[in-house]
Order: sequence, then structure tokens, then C-alpha cells
Amino acid sequence: MEEEGELVELDDLIKTKLYDAQGSRVGHLHDLAIDLEAERPLVTHLGAHLEWTDQVGGIELVRPVEDIVLLIPWSEISGEDDEGLHLSSIHPNFPAASTKGKMLARRDLLNKQMVDEEGSRLQRVDNVLLEKVGRALYLVGIEVSMGWLPASATMEKLLARLHKRHGAKPELNLIPWEAIARVDEDQVVIAV
Repeated sequence: MEEEGELVELDDLIKTKLYDAQGSRVGHLHDLAIDLEAERPLVTHLGAHLEWTDQVGGIELVRPVEDIVLLIPWSEISGEDDEGLHLSSIHPNFPAASTKGKMLARRDLLNKQMVDEEGSRLQRVDNVLLEKVGRALYLVGIEVSMGWLPASATMEKLLARLHKRHGAKPELNLIPWEAIARVDEDQVVIAV
């Protein structure tokens, strides 16, 4: 992970290796759940994509599976190093949470269509930006790429207004979280 205070891109976190308390590699990071009700939107859970397992928590499965993603509390992270993130529980005894009512960065934001409040299509969300503070991660906003395709005049004007209004760094193609009106099932609505 990055140094404290630096921006972290969701794309860089996805596939971070996960290790249990005994040092066994158990899978990789798949998604992040974010509490939007906190003073600053805070990452509260990580989606752990587990490798082959025949048990989840205290529940024995009918057959081993390789494609299961559990939502594990962020507080389960006991450390991090160049290898990845280390969890405080031993596989398969991870405390799991439901995704019901939670906003997930990858599932609900990444690659979603952005629209303004009138429904005009802008472009897709290219990345989710987070800030590392201690062991905590806070949602900063969403990133839009202007590298591959020339930016429309509408998008350039929108970014300039949002940067001025919310004090975002103009060198980033960042739409601050405060500028997002809502996240619908199929789109992210930007307050212009």
C-alpha cells in the first residue's frame, strides 16, 4: 500500500494478496465496502476473494469452491508489507458480513456510466481514489481519464467547475465525492 496521506487507486489495490494469521496465502482483495454515513466516507470492509476452500467461517460447504468472495471487516487487517495484507484470523474462520445496504467501490462505482442531473451522459468512471490515513482508507472521489479519447468540452468545463468549487487538485481528473449527487444501480449522478 501507499504511504500515509497519499492517494491510492482502487485498480492498484485489487488483486492485493491476502494472508491469514498463520502466514498462509488465502486469496486476494476483490472490492471495498465504504460507509457513506461517516464524516468522511470510510472503507469498513474488504471483499476477500478466497482461493479453494471447503469451509467459510464455521460452515462446511457441500463441495470445495474457488470462486467465493467474503466481506471481511477492515479491522481484521493486522498488518501489511510488500507481500500484501495480513489478516488477524486463521482461514477459514474469518468474520463475514453481508453486502446488504453497503456501497462497494468496484461493484457500484468502477466502470459505471456518469451522468449529470439532467441525465446527459458524460463518460465512465475510470477509477476510484482513496486516501490512506494510518491504517484507514477514505473515499476521495472518482477519476475520469482524458488520455485515450479527447475530452469533450462539457467534461473539461465540468471538471474545472468541480475543482474550483471543491478545491480538488486540477492536475487530477478527479470528481470529488462531495460532487456526486447519488449512485444509482446503473449510473453515477454528478451534481453540476
